[in-house]
Amino acid sequence: MGRKSHIRGALTTGLKWQFVVVDLDTDGDGAKYWLSDPIGWRWKVKWNKSDQSETCSIEETSDESDPALIAGILSSWVSIDRVEE
Repeated sequence: MGRKSHIRGALTTGLKWQFVVVDLDTDGDGAKYWLSDPIGWRWKVKWNKSDQSETCSIEETSDESDPALIAGILSSWVSIDRVEE
């Protein structure tokens, strides 16, 4: 098994994600990296106030920063790894 030339990973709090890619130099004497902008879920918060109680409802929104984007990035990396082996 040869030495890997690329390392990919994800850093997450569970709500925000950042992706990192490290390209190792072929001579083993350094590397370059790329770090994505943070990607996070977005929510709308609605407060319902009445004389008796106060409740909060949270609705997820769907935009370019939704779980499908994160899943797409991760699944493409799995496909790339299979091709490189």
